[in-house]
Amino acid sequence: MVLTGKQTEYTGDNVVSRRSWGKRLIVAAMPWLGLTTQSQPVLASQKDWLYFHYEQEPVALPEVIASLKSLPTRLSEYYRQELTVKPVHVLVFPNRQSYLRHLDRTLPKAPRRTSLFIVRGGKPTILIVDGERFQQDLVHEAVHAVNYATFGSGEFPLWLDEGVAEWFEDSESRQEKIHGDLIRGIMGDQRQTLAVPLKMSTLERITSTMRADAMVYAASWAWCRFLGDHSTACHRVWLRYLSDIQSGIAPGKLSHRLSLAVPNYEELFLRSLSLKTASK
Repeated sequence: MVLTGKQTEYTGDNVVSRRSWGKRLIVAAMPWLGLTTQSQPVLASQKDWLYFHYEQEPVALPEVIASLKSLPTRLSEYYRQELTVKPVHVLVFPNRQSYLRHLDRTLPKAPRRTSLFIVRGGKPTILIVDGERFQQDLVHEAVHAVNYATFGSGEFPLWLDEGVAEWFEDSESRQEKIHGDLIRGIMGDQRQTLAVPLKMSTLERITSTMRADAMVYAASWAWCRFLGDHSTACHRVWLRYLSDIQSGIAPGKLSHRLSLAVPNYEELFLRSLSLKTASK
């Protein structure tokens, strides 16, 4: 989940993601983290463009590092363009209680989920709980970090940001089970007309994750899976849309572009709901 709002953007130099992934462990006194008392040093571990801060290294961290290492490359292949990667701090909380205490002090209006991507004090930062969803949450928020560094937050739509994060956070089969079942449930036996909650025009009206429910995430995931399919005419329209955002050109709404270039785009999307399209 990404949380931006009135926060200071990162303005440092770009960092190329193709560097080797060295591993070093240092002890740092970083009071701004708010994770420990002064008598409890925070461990800071550098994993290329991600800087992890924790009291104790999460058990699942070594396993997810390989996925994080390849994430910028996989995203670049998905978007079919060169991306920007910038340093991101990752604050790992040992449990949900300490995470919620931190939110109460620093982000009292933020949603009480298990992870957030924020930009504050000039630092792109991931806040995350060390728990059962650590790996999925970490990849999800890392996608937001790359999207933010590449496209900014002004014109990049929320549904696209969340949909891509959902698409990459876990395997296609698992996400198909979670999101596909929800989509099939709302569609029922109807296969001729797209249900309103699944329409791109509906998603485009949602500008805050506070209004995003499970159906929004499912629909966003499905559209991102569909748009990533190189074989459809919609894919080319989408690529131009992304290129305009990255170039600073006001992109308008993607649904408008699709309706002009591919009038039956919703019908094509309907057909894709039961098909596998792009692979990660």
